[in-house]
Formats: sequence, structure tokens, C-alpha cells
Amino acid sequence: MSIAGKKILLISNHGFSKQISEEIKSLDGEVIFVNDKPNDGLIAKTLGRVKFKPYIRCVLEKYYSNIIDDISEETIDYILVIRGEYTPIGALKKMRKVFPNANMVLYMWDSIINNRGIEKKWSYYDEVWTFDRKDYCEHKECLKFRPLFYCEKLLPDAKNQHSQKYDLAFVGTGHEDRIAIIKEIDRQCKDNGLKFFYYIYVPHIFVYYYNKIFNKHYKYVRRSDVNFELMPLDEVYRIYSNSKCILDVESSTQTGLTMRTTEIVGIKKKLMTTNKDIINYDFYSANNIFVFERTKGKISKDFFDKEYKEIPKEIYDKYSLKFWVLEVLGEKKLEGFEFESNTD
Repeated sequence: MSIAGKKILLISNHGFSKQISEEIKSLDGEVIFVNDKPNDGLIAKTLGRVKFKPYIRCVLEKYYSNIIDDISEETIDYILVIRGEYTPIGALKKMRKVFPNANMVLYMWDSIINNRGIEKKWSYYDEVWTFDRKDYCEHKECLKFRPLFYCEKLLPDAKNQHSQKYDLAFVGTGHEDRIAIIKEIDRQCKDNGLKFFYYIYVPHIFVYYYNKIFNKHYKYVRRSDVNFELMPLDEVYRIYSNSKCILDVESSTQTGLTMRTTEIVGIKKKLMTTNKDIINYDFYSANNIFVFERTKGKISKDFFDKEYKEIPKEIYDKYSLKFWVLEVLGEKKLEGFEFESNTD
């Protein structure tokens, strides 16, 4: 089977939706993209996330209903929902009625603990995938497991960059204790003569001040330490390509591998991460990946001195966006993403 000629309704935030859409089109599929919420403003995100019932009933339900009515004459083969946090059950029921022959798929790229109530929506999908190995191991009867991906079409320019301007680099959101960990790593890098580039993003100045009041890890964080604009993706890859090693600090409430981790598989760089679960993945090697303790962790200068070692091509390929699309839409089954237990 193939997705060539098939029409996919993609419901997602803007994030990587463009890359997913382009990959589907490169495989000769058609895409109808729908933002998973009426807008990306802070209020819309917050009200949807806390499951504020009047907002869901009066705004979200109406938003989805109007979209479904607008495309009701389309022949939809797949409905692919990313994360699923903002897509209400009423909308899932209506899509099932209006598009009875569509294969409805949910891909969760956040852990269950960070997506309150998502389990109530699983029964409305034909398949539910998770990026989190721990969630998969605990809900095997309901879930399928598939890690995230790297976008191969973004990589050529990065791979042509051979300079090593930085020993270590980080680009990401400054949530939870992440910023405190980064500041500590920065201190150790300076002590070890390592050059560390970091860009910490905070979505709004109010979020920064909220953290200053309620997040103990922001005690010594200055406004100049953070940025209120997202770094463009091509610039992120430029930074990565000019760095010997990339830093990853996952959310303290998840064990699934971040997008940053799989991007590093694609860009073929070394990785320093606080995610201990990474040792269970087939691309792990102590030469390329250093696990840094979340608290009181110590940098290994020797790790930075060793050169990156190539991983087998078949492992490299299966973390690509192309293989992700084919597997999540049920067109290709890959080996190596099954785990028998939840042991560490």
C-alpha cells in the first residue's frame, strides 16, 4: 500500500506541521491542514489546556464543527491528529460520522501526565501512538510506540557545515528546572575551557515574571538570560551544525525522547542529555551520548575530546520523517520499536 493519491486531514499546532505536510506531499499524498485550536494566543492555549468547559463548548466545539462542515464533501482517507489536547470529543464523534471511511490516528508527542484526560479520547481513534516508551510499556493494550523524527530535508545545509564553533549548544524553552541546569552546565563549561552557546526561549514576558514569583529555579534568572522570540528553525540547525555536542534537558515529568534528541540522530552530532531512558534506544552509544545527572551532574571533558562515531544506516533511516509518516499512517512496519518491559 502507499499514501500516493490519499487525502490526509492533519490536525496539529503549527510546529512541525509544515514539514509533515511537505513529506506527505513528497510521497504523492494530499494534505488538508487544520490548526488544533482557533489561534495560538496565550489565552486560547491556557483555556484549552485547563479544559475550561465553557471555552470547549462555546469556542472549540464550534471551531471544529465549522471546519468539518467546510470540508464535508472531501474524501478523507486519514485523519492524523498530533497531540490531541485541544481536539474535543464532540469533534472526534462528528469526524467519525462525516468521514466514516477515514482511518483516524492520534500521535501523542507529549507524555500522558502532561496531557490531562487524553485517555478519554483514545477509543475514538483507530490507532493511538505515543513517543513515550514508559507510557507505551504501561498501556500496551491501547498504544503503539514510535519515537519522534528528524526532518531530512532540513539537514543538507547543516551537514555541509564543518566548523566547530561551539563545544556545546542548547536551544529551547526555559521551563521547570531546565534553566537552572543550563546555568550550572554553563558554569562547568567555563571551568573546563568549553565554549557553550545557549538560547532560552520564554513565550511571554508575563510567563517570565510568573516564574520569577512561583518557580524557585528562576531565582537568579535575569531578563537578559531569556528570549521572548522563537529562534527560526534554520538558525537552530545552523547553531547545531557549528557545535560538537548538543544539550538536551527533557521535562521532569516525561521519559520520552525529545524532538531535539532525534534531530541529533539526523544531524549526526554528539548529545549530552538528562534523559536516562535513552540507554534503551538502538542508536545509543556511550561514545556519542553522555547522560548528565539532573542534579549535581558533572561534565566529562573526555567525552568532548572523542570524535562522533557513525551509527548503522538502517537505524539512522528509521528515525527520519519519511519513515515516521509511513509507519504512523500504517503503510510501513519497522523493527526495533518494541519493548518488553518498563525496566531501567
